[in-house]
Amino acid sequence: MLKKLIPDYYFKSVYDIPFEELYEQGFRLILTDLDNTLISYKQTLPDDDLKALKKRIEDIGFEFILVSNSRKTRVDNFATAYDIPYVKFSTKPLKRGLKKAKNKVAKKKYKNEEILVLGDQLMTDVLGGKRCKYKVALIEAIDKGTDIGPTRFNRKLENFFLKRIKKKYPEEYNKYLREYGGD
Repeated sequence: MLKKLIPDYYFKSVYDIPFEELYEQGFRLILTDLDNTLISYKQTLPDDDLKALKKRIEDIGFEFILVSNSRKTRVDNFATAYDIPYVKFSTKPLKRGLKKAKNKVAKKKYKNEEILVLGDQLMTDVLGGKRCKYKVALIEAIDKGTDIGPTRFNRKLENFFLKRIKKKYPEEYNKYLREYGGD
């Protein structure tokens, strides 16, 4: 289980991701979390920087789908304003929502190795992506102070597992999780 909590990449923000390099590596579909990955819980709509990022990503050739655990109308409103297909109440880390995005929402068929999941949580985004056998990029949360109850609980669980990963897989921890873990 611990191995499934180790991301393949780590970035401070979505703006730090080298999308051109990832495209060259063969990725074609990006499944991204919403809350604290693209926007904080305080924000409801995409700003101009985020809209420009989406355009850049699509101009490179990626398909971009929002996959959120939230059921709230803020997901609908954000996705509509951002003009992006989406799956809400995806129940990550269960496979259901991520598989739905790949098999039913995506415009074409993708192989697992062409898919990259972006998210800010080990217990939902990383674990869910790894369970589907997709590559995962862990993104530093925009503002952990805005986390809602279930996310605050997940972050406490993360701390427990980060300590175990650090002990059992020190090389992977140092490469992908040290900065995230606050070391």
